[in-house]
Amino acid sequence: MKNKKIVWTTIAGTLVCVVFAVLFFGIGFNDLHKPPIYFLILGFAGSLTLALLKQKKLRDVIFINILIYFMFAIVSSFLRPITAVILLIYFTAMVLAIYFYVQRFDKRLNRTPFARPLVLAAVMGLFYIAGNVVHGLLFISHFTPRFLLANLPIGFLLGLGFGLGAELGEKISKK
Repeated sequence: MKNKKIVWTTIAGTLVCVVFAVLFFGIGFNDLHKPPIYFLILGFAGSLTLALLKQKKLRDVIFINILIYFMFAIVSSFLRPITAVILLIYFTAMVLAIYFYVQRFDKRLNRTPFARPLVLAAVMGLFYIAGNVVHGLLFISHFTPRFLLANLPIGFLLGLGFGLGAELGEKISKK
């Protein structure tokens, strides 16, 4: 039953993230400089991370995310080497946000499942702001408040995609 839930949560979360990417950013999955490819890769990695963390498989989460990151970093660094470092910042923010959400909120929100995706989306948005701070401190000499909030919508949509995917995955796996 656990493996079925992991598979369905990963599939549903990835699909919801891809739908959000198409709705908000158009189709550009072949361009590594546009958000849709990140929604596909991070949607898969985040949904799998959420599913594994809910099943208390931290070792698997660490291994899988390192593997996914290195595969995507190798491909993206052929275009621009700095992309791998920037990707590491947001990839780490995503994993930490999901871990924080599972540890602090997931069990507490069992009675209100409709709130879980929204809480996860808010947590992801806040962690993406923190990622922007780190990105700004490392690579940008003068960054503005507008820059700090630039990735908030992307983090929010990814978190909402993971959350909705987890809810759908639970519903499907119970059938």
